[in-house]
Amino acid sequence: MRRLLNWKLWGGIIVLFGVLYACVPDGEQEQAELNPADKKLEAQQTNKYYHLKGYLDTLSITMELIEETDYHNEYGRFFRGFYRYDQYGGPIAIFGNLEDDDQLVLTEQGGWDNDPHTFQGEWDERGNFSGLWLNGNGTSAFNFRLVPGDEAVPLQCLTVEDSIRAFPHWEHSPTLFYGAEWLRVKDNWNQPELQRFLDIEIAKGLLGERYAGTDPLPVGLQDQRNDYLSEYVEEMKSLRDAGMLDSLAGPDAFLSMSYNYNSSVQVYFNSPELLTLGYTDYSYLGGAHGMFGTQVKSYDLRTQRVLELRDILKPGYERQIGQALDRAVRIKYGLKSNQALDAILFEKEIQANDNFGISDKGIFFVYAPYEIAPYAAGEIELFVSFEQISEYVQEEWLPATEE
Repeated sequence: MRRLLNWKLWGGIIVLFGVLYACVPDGEQEQAELNPADKKLEAQQTNKYYHLKGYLDTLSITMELIEETDYHNEYGRFFRGFYRYDQYGGPIAIFGNLEDDDQLVLTEQGGWDNDPHTFQGEWDERGNFSGLWLNGNGTSAFNFRLVPGDEAVPLQCLTVEDSIRAFPHWEHSPTLFYGAEWLRVKDNWNQPELQRFLDIEIAKGLLGERYAGTDPLPVGLQDQRNDYLSEYVEEMKSLRDAGMLDSLAGPDAFLSMSYNYNSSVQVYFNSPELLTLGYTDYSYLGGAHGMFGTQVKSYDLRTQRVLELRDILKPGYERQIGQALDRAVRIKYGLKSNQALDAILFEKEIQANDNFGISDKGIFFVYAPYEIAPYAAGEIELFVSFEQISEYVQEEWLPATEE
């Protein structure tokens, strides 16, 4: 009898504890279960960077390519980057997938209503890539061959990833996904001072105002993750308190409430004297699609400084560079001379913005989605060669002329 009474007593205590826990406000439960500062972000080397040199038909080309080895989809491993014709110098965006472990197909970003050009060929893990470049109209094909080049800053890729459920005690919960992908100079480079300069500048580019100036990059990323997480949890709590989130709802009910923040670094141009990188931020905060944009920075490696527009162009460049950008749009999207730019863009005229990058042959401007064209156009890179605007280019950036 005493044993039976003891079991009844313990059963009552358990039931009472469950009732009391259920009566604790959700916020107090979450506070007990959620302490993001305790979870340290660990950097992983999951991506690979390739600097490739070679030929497309008779023209020399360079390709800056990043393989996201940790990201696979139904089409295979994912690649993204840019290539350029060395004689001209403008970046052309490419992306694609590795199929059957050795067949890589890269698609050029072009007009959103035209068939794109593609690189299709054999790929190996060392970065050797050869095959056919196919014109989007199907009328022409040219052989290409690319191999790893060594005349560049040696870079390696690092990533961090994390996710957090807004309400850990719910069976299904809105979730925040956080990720960052960045580049750092390889440790075996024999230029330690330049290596430190680039590692600091990449941290600044990735973190912006959150960069403290002395902390290692993962520390800054952890602070950024914690800020995003705190803001997200507070927003989800307010939606729950307003009756817009229900603990009994199925996972499909939270699709638009599961947010995503991701930052990454991409390479536009890499040489021993000049490095141009893009810092891309992507966020999905509900709605039909996410938003993204890239801030471009060019680094003069000879002087260890971030280049500004006045370092490249002389005063009064605006009109001539506007005309050059007009031509660049027409070439990129196949517009005829009698067609207005607003057949493609939002406006009839285009001007330079302050988001620019440098190559050895010219300057390019990057326009975010909705800045000058519909979201479907993606980011738009427009290249202007120094030769086109030579009278407004600082002399040190012009090619040497033969006497």
